[in-house]
Order: sequence, then structure tokens, then C-alpha cells
Amino acid sequence: MDIERTKQIKFLLLRCKSLKENMIRTLNDSSTIATGRYASFKKYAEEYGYLAREVYEALELSNERIPCYDTTKMKGWADTFWPQQKEIIDSLVVYTDTLIAFLEREIDFINDEYSNLENFIKNKLRSIIFTPPENEKEVQNAIETLFVGKGWNKGIDYDRETGKFLFSGKEYIPDFIVPKLNLCIEVKLLKDGRKSRIIEEINADITAYNKIYKRQLFVIYDLGVVRDEIEFKRDIENAKDDIKVIIVKQ
Repeated sequence: MDIERTKQIKFLLLRCKSLKENMIRTLNDSSTIATGRYASFKKYAEEYGYLAREVYEALELSNERIPCYDTTKMKGWADTFWPQQKEIIDSLVVYTDTLIAFLEREIDFINDEYSNLENFIKNKLRSIIFTPPENEKEVQNAIETLFVGKGWNKGIDYDRETGKFLFSGKEYIPDFIVPKLNLCIEVKLLKDGRKSRIIEEINADITAYNKIYKRQLFVIYDLGVVRDEIEFKRDIENAKDDIKVIIVKQ
């Protein structure tokens, strides 16, 4: 899923939740008498209809049935009784929950894919590096080998050293990007005497990449420097949601 599609789905989810909240507020509004409380039922039905069509198209739900009212045939406030109006709003709340479930399912899929990729690199990377790497490029090459072995296509499923941008006067190029996850991957080779420098680099990367990417994954190939993995990872991962650190030991 690319960046724009992710934004679209999250925006649709926000709109659906907002509509649901407004309808529930109307249903629970005891300050207005029943005969006038549900007067916005047709407006809600129209707004729901617009959202339902957008969700249907965005998620390509060709095999799913999304209920909708034909508002062109729906009578207005003056031509209906309040129990009918309330019944329509009640049903729209249920229908909107269905849209929310579809959208959240799509987002959960992305998060699952992110976790799967993290575990894949963590479990496989060490097994294809036979001698201690001399530089980060060797680790990057090994990760790309894993991607190719996974059946990924460069330029489609992932890309390497693309997406250059400027931040605070400095040029940044992620080692890898995974567009469908809105993810960048940075590789660090941790040698003696470089721990503080690596942490500084990661903190700078987080600030810069946060401008472009929803998710960030740091792959630390450790040549015997890190003693406490939990402590090393904690401050980095606590900086922002969707930041993960993998430490692979030689």
C-alpha cells in the first residue's frame, strides 16, 4: 500500500468515525424533544451514502455488499414521524460500523505485514552473513538478498537508496523503502567506539524520516558492542509509534 492510499484509508476512517459520533450524539440528545431530535436523519443518510461509495471504491469491495439508502426516494423531515427517523439513524450507526470494520481490517493488515517483515529480517539475516561485515553496504546487500529470495521485485515491492530529500539542510536517502507499508529501513553496523555515534545518527534519522514515512525500521548489525538489547532499543522505539529496532549479533 503506497503512502497516498494509506492516507486515503485513514482519512476515510476518520470521516466514518466522525459521522458515527455525530449520529450517536443526536440519538442521545435529551435536550431536544423527540419530534425534532432526529430531523437530520436524511442528511446523515446522504453523508453515509457518499462515504460508503468511497470506501467501496478505495478497498475494491467487489465481493462485499454494503447497505445503502436511496436518499432520492427518502421522504423528508416533515413527511415522516420521529420513530421512523430514529430507526433510520439507528441503522446508519450499524452500517457505519461496517465501514469502520472494513477500513480497520485494511490497516491491521498493514501492521501485520510490518511485524512479519521485522521477524523475517531478524530471523534470517544472520544466517546469510558468514564473516563479520566490514561496512554497512555488506549488510544492505544481505538484506536485499533476503528480499529477492522472498520473491520481492525491486522498484515494486521495495527499493534501495531512493527517495532522496532534504531536511534541515541535510540530504537523506533511506537504505531501503517498502512503499506498500510506508516504511523506510536504515542499516547500521555497530563496531567498538561507534555506539554513541550510531545513536546520534538514529535520532537524527527519526526526526528526518518522520517527515516522509509512517514507519521506520532500524537494523543494527552488532559486532559485540551491545550488552543490554532492551535498554538499547527502548529509548529509540519510545521516540515514536511504528519505530522498531532489530539487533542482529555476529
